[in-house]
Amino acid sequence: MITLHQVSKTYENSDQKAVKDVSVHIKKGEFFVLVGPSGCGKSTLLRMIAGLEEISSGKLLINNDAANHLQPKDRQLSMVFQNYALYPHLTVEENILFGLKVRKIAKTERQKRLVEAAEMVGLTPYLKAKPRELSGGQRQRVALARAIVSEAPICLMDEPLSNLDAKLRAQMRVEIREIQQRLGITMIYVTHDQIEAMTMGDRMMVLNKGEIQQVGTPLDIYNHPANEFVASFIGSPSMNIADCEIDAVQKIARVGGLSISLEGPISKGLQQTDIRVGIRPEHINISEQGQPVTVQSIEVLGNESIINFLVGNHIWSAKVPGQMKYKRGDRVCLQFQMDNLHFFHKSTKEVIVLDNEREVVAI
Repeated sequence: MITLHQVSKTYENSDQKAVKDVSVHIKKGEFFVLVGPSGCGKSTLLRMIAGLEEISSGKLLINNDAANHLQPKDRQLSMVFQNYALYPHLTVEENILFGLKVRKIAKTERQKRLVEAAEMVGLTPYLKAKPRELSGGQRQRVALARAIVSEAPICLMDEPLSNLDAKLRAQMRVEIREIQQRLGITMIYVTHDQIEAMTMGDRMMVLNKGEIQQVGTPLDIYNHPANEFVASFIGSPSMNIADCEIDAVQKIARVGGLSISLEGPISKGLQQTDIRVGIRPEHINISEQGQPVTVQSIEVLGNESIINFLVGNHIWSAKVPGQMKYKRGDRVCLQFQMDNLHFFHKSTKEVIVLDNEREVVAI
């Protein structure tokens, strides 16, 4: 178990905190993802857990024991870096076993762990090769095998797949998740890729400018974003968001030239002007009963298409099934799923919470 309590990081000659008062409890055996844009503090937070960065303030507990001042070697963890950190003059076998040799693990035990780890990540035929003879995916597997043989109960990963192509990234996502579940280790995984976060994590923490935006399961965060940043960061394409005016009499939300229908309880509760509305592209359908919009561009992705259209001064997107043949300037009728609307405070950017009856319970 790992517990962070009000953990912060401030660098010398800087008034800004790179990490601000982060508190979270990571359970034993959990796959926990730190996700956010570049510069949000996720790698700094990971390095503080590893002991590679000093914690400026706050407490780090590992299995309920204070760990702020423990040396990295005493924290019972392994780490996989973005650049693999392999020794180019050593073979794959020597790279995998390097840490065990330093810890003076018996040779028979080293070989036993090597065979198991190499088989697990598919490196058995390459044990005598040098890193330069391997592909990017194979080098990543060497770094992963090195973490596995350590048998540390905690594994930290810092954007390990960012140097790989899209197909290999998808394959490695599955493999890493499978290995984590098989070994039952606690894994903390840093990424800026929200697809990795959504598909791999048991839970995830969304960070921005060093601050926690939301912690929860991927589906909770996708379905119930806490604020505009989370809503726009999680999901591809991003959630469509714009200012709106609520007409309680006609029970509609006016957004640019669009009029989105609202149920009675929603329209009554949203009688204020300081509101923004959001809807995900996959919650917009083509329908003859919908409202006409002008196509700006279209992206055909094989089994689905993304229609981009103008709403006021904003480009919105609709993700629809099939291979659409529209061109720029064509008119298409779109329907907005009322049950999947999100409302945000214009000033604070925080979500306006709706209960299960779609009535506003907090504004």
